[in-house]
Amino acid sequence: MDYLTTYAHWCSGPEFGHGFMHGGGFGAMGTGFGFPVGGIVQLLILGLIIYFTVRLIRKPATHSGPGTPVDVLQRRYAAGEIDRETYRAMKDELRNS
Repeated sequence: MDYLTTYAHWCSGPEFGHGFMHGGGFGAMGTGFGFPVGGIVQLLILGLIIYFTVRLIRKPATHSGPGTPVDVLQRRYAAGEIDRETYRAMKDELRNS
């Protein structure tokens, strides 16, 4: 039996046989819990599947702090905040300390 047929049988009510809106086999005349309970449970399951799928696919946020002192110095030099002589002097000072 294929998955769609199995799902259709699981979702259809015995009185109506119309699938998703009749609450997983309870129907409107069955127990009185047709769509309100069965439909809400099915929507909850669908929502959980979507939530966890998005959570798995979404890339986790990474913290990009200032980095090492040499990285900060290189960024400042690349941005033009300091000149070449200052960059070399500060780099030598960082290496010697």
